[in-house]
Amino acid sequence: MKGDFVIKFIEAIIETGKEMNEVWNWEPLYYKGIRVKGHNYNDFKKSYKGIKNLEQRGIINKISSGNYKFTEKGRKWFISYMARHPDFTKKKWDRKWRIVIFDIPEELHKNRNSFRAKIKNLGFYMLQKSVFVFPYPCEEELNELCSRLNISDYVDVIRADSIGFKEKEIKKYFDI
Repeated sequence: MKGDFVIKFIEAIIETGKEMNEVWNWEPLYYKGIRVKGHNYNDFKKSYKGIKNLEQRGIINKISSGNYKFTEKGRKWFISYMARHPDFTKKKWDRKWRIVIFDIPEELHKNRNSFRAKIKNLGFYMLQKSVFVFPYPCEEELNELCSRLNISDYVDVIRADSIGFKEKEIKKYFDI
């Protein structure tokens, strides 16, 4: 969840930067109830608060009106973020499915919940509560995550040619 926010926030900053090149029209133009021109002030306020938050945390510095750049601390933060939230979808599908199966004991329930939340956040498809599917190579990243959570002994990754009856639905989910 938190990872999604950062990606969406960075995308919003980029989109806001693109829009700032246009002439600001604070009064939106509506046609049949649909905004066709102008900016939604509430969207701008959200982006502005996020930019101010990054500025206060020392992640970005304002260099001119509407222009920002990462500080050294910001660059480290961004690199660290990208390492924690890899974009698997940029990898080419090798027509193999990764089936992640785990049976983590109750005494490690916090780690189990963290693991489940993380792989959901990364876009894995949940077949069952402890069985997930993913089409892209991800074994190294999963190994690192499992090591960090001390659950490596309880997680297995199976590479398969077919995923079974739900393959059509799962392919649609991953847009492949």
